[in-house]
Amino acid sequence: MRTRLRQASHSIHARMQLHPLLVGLMGPECSVATYHAVLTVYAQLYEQLEAGIIDFLNSHTVPFDYSTRQKLPQLRDDLIFLNQYPQIQSNRTVHPIKPLKIKSVGELIGVLYPIEGSTLGGQLISRHLKGSLDFSPDRGARFFNGYGDKTTARWEEFCHFANSIQDNTEQCRAAESATLLTFSLFEDALNDYH
Repeated sequence: MRTRLRQASHSIHARMQLHPLLVGLMGPECSVATYHAVLTVYAQLYEQLEAGIIDFLNSHTVPFDYSTRQKLPQLRDDLIFLNQYPQIQSNRTVHPIKPLKIKSVGELIGVLYPIEGSTLGGQLISRHLKGSLDFSPDRGARFFNGYGDKTTARWEEFCHFANSIQDNTEQCRAAESATLLTFSLFEDALNDYH
């Protein structure tokens, strides 16, 4: 499933990697303002994404625990560190981010793929933030640290869960569609804020 979802989302994922806000996080001119902008957009996105994930998991029996993977508390902590958490309400993107309604395990996997994949990729950003802004997991950079030294193992756990639908064509298609939708939500929100 990892290969299938990666292939389905290749184009939009490549565009996302070139987004000015995300490129700004990894560049030599990385600034607190750029970091704050990304955290603000992500906090708004994860508010909706995680509400949808939790709602689905609370009403379905699924062999996947998201309770220890929630990102919104980390984003809030990082914004509080920057003395910016209350201001998130006034720094909304122009177009409100709509609540996400997940209807199947395939859709859940599709939504989780960009989230868990970006958590894996966040390790590079975390190291860069340490070097460029002196932010660390206990000083304003919890979100991009992901699961710390458990990040790779948690990615493999997700991939194992994703593979549970690989023989169900309908669920695979639902996962592909939800992956594209989720990447689009990220891209649209970043573009809107930028």
